[in-house]
Amino acid sequence: MSANEQTGGQPRPDFFARFQSAVPILVVYFGLAALYAWQASRRPVPTIFTDELELTQLARAIAETGEPARRGVPYEGFASLVAYALAPVWWLSSATASWAAAKLILVLAMTATVFPAYGLARMVVPKWYALAAAGASVAVPALAYSPFLVEEPLAYPVSTLTLWLIARSLELPSRGRLATAFGMCVVAFFTRTQLAILVAVLALGLLWFAWQSETARRWRREWTTWDWVGAVTIALGVAFAVMAAIGQASEAWRNTMLLYKDRIFEHATWALGALAIGVGVLPVLLGVAALARPGSETRDPRTRAFVTTSVAALVVFVMYAGIKGAYNSTVFSTLVVERNLIYLCPILFISTALAFARGVGRGWAVAGATILTLWVITIVPLRLDQYPYYEAHGLAIATFFNREWSWSESVIQGVLIGACVVSLLVVVALRLLRRGTTGYAAVAGLAAVAVVAWGLTGQVYAAEGERRLSEQVDGNLPAPYDWVEEATGGGSVVVLGQQIQDATGIWLTEFFNPSVRKVWSLDGSAVNVGGPILTPDLEQVDGTLTPVPETQYVLAVNGVTLQAPVVAQRENAVLYRIDGGPVQLQDALVGRQTDGWMVGTREEPNVARASYTRYDVSKDEPGLANVRLTRINWCPDPNARTTGRVTVRIGPVGIGPDNQPRIERVTETRRFLVPDCEANGTTVSPPKVPWRMEIAVTPTFVPREIDPAGSSDNRHLGAVIERAGFQPLFGS
Repeated sequence: MSANEQTGGQPRPDFFARFQSAVPILVVYFGLAALYAWQASRRPVPTIFTDELELTQLARAIAETGEPARRGVPYEGFASLVAYALAPVWWLSSATASWAAAKLILVLAMTATVFPAYGLARMVVPKWYALAAAGASVAVPALAYSPFLVEEPLAYPVSTLTLWLIARSLELPSRGRLATAFGMCVVAFFTRTQLAILVAVLALGLLWFAWQSETARRWRREWTTWDWVGAVTIALGVAFAVMAAIGQASEAWRNTMLLYKDRIFEHATWALGALAIGVGVLPVLLGVAALARPGSETRDPRTRAFVTTSVAALVVFVMYAGIKGAYNSTVFSTLVVERNLIYLCPILFISTALAFARGVGRGWAVAGATILTLWVITIVPLRLDQYPYYEAHGLAIATFFNREWSWSESVIQGVLIGACVVSLLVVVALRLLRRGTTGYAAVAGLAAVAVVAWGLTGQVYAAEGERRLSEQVDGNLPAPYDWVEEATGGGSVVVLGQQIQDATGIWLTEFFNPSVRKVWSLDGSAVNVGGPILTPDLEQVDGTLTPVPETQYVLAVNGVTLQAPVVAQRENAVLYRIDGGPVQLQDALVGRQTDGWMVGTREEPNVARASYTRYDVSKDEPGLANVRLTRINWCPDPNARTTGRVTVRIGPVGIGPDNQPRIERVTETRRFLVPDCEANGTTVSPPKVPWRMEIAVTPTFVPREIDPAGSSDNRHLGAVIERAGFQPLFGS
């Protein structure tokens, strides 16, 4: 019986054959997605602030109004497409459910890189080689980013898809293919602004395609020496013009290229070194070398398109990483910015598969790639003291060797050099063995398994580090996470605090409680929270602040109390109901950090200042203003001890020219000493009207300078405020 007879005279649909052929890649996708989803489920709270919070605020605003905003303030510029993709999850019943759904969506999206990676690989290698390269592309430390509410989880597959479309457009240029590739470059830019450099990849590819065309070849045959000089001059002029135009649009590019050119190369090699370590060394050594294909292969349009796209991407991404790292070192911190190079992983693995399938390439390219790889893996800082290291998860495998196997940094460096030597031996073996033989297949297979195992180990260890950090942060968060939401029933809340140095608690409270709409501080320290913030003014000496927050509730933190009904309370946070009215302070202790210390400022480091202001005195019994400071927990070597001189002034509350509280007139001044290892205090008679007490300690000290072995604290400390406030003469 024929196949047509078995199916009732109808031909068997091609769908089943296609599904069968797709089963292997679907197995890879769902298998790895299941692993990463499990990892995501074990990450209880966000940790990358303010990035994850900002993206969440934008997504929530889009879900509620259709427009991106942060704390009710319209977002300037454009929001990443990631915010729009995650907006629907915030329609779910709770922030916890939305958080879980967002993590799962991003895991599925980032793991989906396997599909465009497979498509790109099929341009140059057979099916099973392509499957191996695509699978390896999503079994790397970069996948530890998948459960983070940042741009990378979506940018990774979008970048890979764009590179595939660029390669296809270079294979057989047409209006449709070029428009599609350029359109995807635009999508990539709106996903993550860094990916605007994909336009440069497309442009370089088209320029090379035009340069290598038969028309251009015939034209160049007629050039004289002066024609070549003119062409080079024009090319340099265009390059400088493009660089100047980019400088006008990018402060990072302008400042770095003009002032810090020497750092670009260093940061570029650091980033490439971390990437090489993360992917197992061989994909960089062999992947780069394999791009130098024999002339006979480059006549194949697909191979030529892939090689051109890959070389352009390598140059552009590595250059960007160097500029970004150099710029960060001037305005933020010195980082290993491997995070900006993760988009090269699919290209490197596909190029490695190309070497396995067709040969490793030319000898000079192997030598050059070996020197490059050995150089970058030996100069990159391993950052063994930082785990997890968010900016370069590729270094997680080195941290694994250090923390789990107790290997020293010198031993790890030796192992990495050994990995480079072994990679070179693999390349040599592949050159000596004949393709198609059992020996060749065994060497290639073992190398592929080792590389994937290495990369997946790094991914698992990086994800484990991020989980540990998340659980550590989670331990400081009051349970349940959404206690503000439960207490308010979704009513709007403004956070009001002072001395906000570590904003983690506020960030997490805001994340799990969408009812938090604004963040204010009495002393301007809300700037440490990031995003739209406000420092309210004192409108009246009875504690009334302006402007009116127009919220139903106030969440007062870190020593701020209000004249309003208390709704709920958690440790250092009290929720008050104000029903849309003005905020009216009861009292406020300003200048005490969360660990109790008074600290000198950058402008005035040698004096630590604090103040206690009592606005509501209507119910006060007879009593005294009481101050007690201590340095009992700071007891260095006797030869290094110091004594703080304390000045306490008190008087009625006034309003200064900056609309902030001040002492209208000093009614009493007291002084005392607070030596190291001791505590001391004083009492002062307060006025019978709203009053303010100001405390100053001088000189300050820096623990790290006095005891570098025992303390890393670089703050200029005065004393710990054990008590500062009103003490009734009778009763507690």
